[in-house]
Amino acid sequence: MAHSWRKSAIGFLCLYVLGASIFLFSGAGGPSKVVTPNANDIDNPTESAGLYLLEFSTFEGDRRSLFTFSGQPLIINFFASWCAPCVKEMPDFERLHQSHGNQVTILGLAIEELRQAKEIVASTGVTYSVGLDEDDLLASLNGFAMPTTAFISQDGRLLESHSGVLDYSGLVSRVEKLFSNE
Repeated sequence: MAHSWRKSAIGFLCLYVLGASIFLFSGAGGPSKVVTPNANDIDNPTESAGLYLLEFSTFEGDRRSLFTFSGQPLIINFFASWCAPCVKEMPDFERLHQSHGNQVTILGLAIEELRQAKEIVASTGVTYSVGLDEDDLLASLNGFAMPTTAFISQDGRLLESHSGVLDYSGLVSRVEKLFSNE
């Protein structure tokens, strides 16, 4: 009887892990961080130039900066093959790319090795731009969990950083809300 508390503690710990897993996988893993720039930041070219200086690697091994996507709203979705919610939402990003590709650019950045990234892109059928986050852009764009999606204005301002799953309707809603004046 001296060890009966261990069974209770183990049971509680299992329930806690199960509840936390359901919470994270349901997309409630974290709040969106809506970045509200002050009036001085909007007119400050170094603010947007800073984001445009961030770099990623293409699957071919070339280095590119986010400046490649300047002049059009940009959505950056961070993904990994080991992240089930990431894999789940990639077809919705592809659907958005097909339906709104003339209004917004989508960039998928893998936070893993090239081989795994290529495999997940092939298996999900995405055709939007993809690359590797080798310079920790995830953290630079206020991401703290997987999946994370960053919404960047056409002039290079970070408008929102969302950690958690986004489905197609949520993506369309954010595009309409965040990029309506773009």
